Amino acid sequence: MHIHSDFLEPTDFRRARRAAGVGFTRFDVKGSRSRDRRFDVILTGSSPRNQNMGGEDKAATWDEWGVFLGVLFDIDPAAHCGKHSYQSGPHFHWATGNRYAAPLPAVVRHRQHKWEWTGRNVTGSYTVNECQCGALMRRLLNGTFADLA
Repeated sequence: MHIHSDFLEPTDFRRARRAAGVGFTRFDVKGSRSRDRRFDVILTGSSPRNQNMGGEDKAATWDEWGVFLGVLFDIDPAAHCGKHSYQSGPHFHWATGNRYAAPLPAVVRHRQHKWEWTGRNVTGSYTVNECQCGALMRRLLNGTFADLA
């Protein structure tokens, strides 16, 4: 995942990694056209699935990524993960139903969520999926998060 930021530092990523209980398979800092830096991150976690890169490392779960990104977006709400992913901290927290907002609540963490489609909003601009544990995932179908406000 690419995370673009003007303010995040490598120490913030190490703090987020500890909070999520994950490791780094890859962590590189590069230039970005939209922010000062782009962080290229792949997490090793406790998913029952291997990472897409091949090898035997396990991928991070949705909840592990959520905790990791929640810490980073709380530090820099203007950071983004690209225009087709999380466009800002407020967008991330909206998309995840504030599940990973500070202070981090004690949430049931699943190794693998069972997502069920629960519908579209009235205007048809986003869909909602929910897990039986209460986890929520909203996805924009068109436009930007700023268009919803």
